[in-house]
Amino acid sequence: MKTISLIFVSVFMTVPVIAAEKVTVKTARISEVAIDPERSAPATVISLTESVISARIAARVDELSVLVGDIVEKGGDLAKLDCADYELAYRESVARLEALQTRRDYAKRRVERTRQLIAKQSIAEEILDERESDYAVLGSELKGIQAEIKMKNLDRSRCTVTSPLRALVIERVTAAGEFVSVGTALVKIMDIDNTEISAQVLSRDATQLNQASKLYFEHNGVRYPVELRSILGAIDAETRNRESRLIFTDTHALPGATGKLVWRDKRAHIP
Repeated sequence: MKTISLIFVSVFMTVPVIAAEKVTVKTARISEVAIDPERSAPATVISLTESVISARIAARVDELSVLVGDIVEKGGDLAKLDCADYELAYRESVARLEALQTRRDYAKRRVERTRQLIAKQSIAEEILDERESDYAVLGSELKGIQAEIKMKNLDRSRCTVTSPLRALVIERVTAAGEFVSVGTALVKIMDIDNTEISAQVLSRDATQLNQASKLYFEHNGVRYPVELRSILGAIDAETRNRESRLIFTDTHALPGATGKLVWRDKRAHIP
């Protein structure tokens, strides 16, 4: 027993003590390592105005002056309608106006002569009343025919259909030779100058988006500077997103371009 005990003690004393490995650490300020990660949301460029330009008179289409893809300036021709009937109606009204003016001038002279005769007591006053009444009636008829001429002249101006704004032609709805009535669609156009970006932002990101200093719309690898116009005050029931509307501050992408809205989260993040 004494021999075994000595051997055990000898073995125990010869086992080396293993020291713990050293771990090197260093410190840094949060401002030196913090990052502002980029956030993004799907976005699309939309035109504020897409209009279907319709006929305002009933007539045959003589010509569609534009093709799909054309850019037409404000006031530029879109279509021309057959105006022969409206031109004849306008001339007829002008002729009636001239005849009525002649009759009214004659009635005025009769009134003046009648007053002279009454002053000489050569005619009864009832005749003056009658002739003044005729003169007044002709004056009312003259105002009516003048209003009629304005309306027919307006119809004549509608024979040429023009664009209300600078726009892109996206569809020709009718064709030359067709007869159209009032309200029949002729051409569909899109405003290419007044556009906005519609972005679908997660509801939890709305606050960070509102505080972001730099915003971009990214499309095909190109970033366009934009600024926030509005975040809708409602959450979409299906997607749980909030729609945001933004406007370009410099160059802009074409309407219909899809991409993403990019901004940096101002909250500091540590890797």
